[in-house]
Amino acid sequence: MPASVDLPPSPFWTFTLAVYQNEGVSPASIALQDRLGLDVNFLLLCLFAGSRGHKLSADDFARVEERVAPWRLNVIHPLRAVRRWLREQQLLEKAPSDQLRRGVLGYEIESESVQQRLMESVVIVAEAAPSASAAASNLAGYLAWARTKPRDADKADLGTLLSQVFPPLSREAAEALL
Repeated sequence: MPASVDLPPSPFWTFTLAVYQNEGVSPASIALQDRLGLDVNFLLLCLFAGSRGHKLSADDFARVEERVAPWRLNVIHPLRAVRRWLREQQLLEKAPSDQLRRGVLGYEIESESVQQRLMESVVIVAEAAPSASAAASNLAGYLAWARTKPRDADKADLGTLLSQVFPPLSREAAEALL
């Protein structure tokens, strides 16, 4: 397992670790990433900001993207590609391949943590009352900024994310906010 990078505390990363464990969050996030080309950390930033009553602007997304794009393209994407390739490869037996894949996953998670800290350095999200409508607005704003139009399956996944961050909001009620 890779050595952990010594990084300062991060409210955004703490939020992510807590939320990502919630039922359906990981599959919904990955599905949105794979189907629409969205960045999971941006989705999480939308939710984090909403959990603090903060609305993000298109300018916020642009500034964050400018800051994190080199990191994502040169570190996260290559690590993800290696991890996914190791899962499908047929050159090495499963046990050693799985061990390597877990190590790469550790580095990938650490690199995601670094990206979130880079994001926090661009957009300061002060703590205020949680707002599911602010989070929904952030998600809609991110989709518009990313120039993507969600289909029904995407709306269901977005609803899952919102409902898991703002219980007792149901997935259907969360979808209606979008």
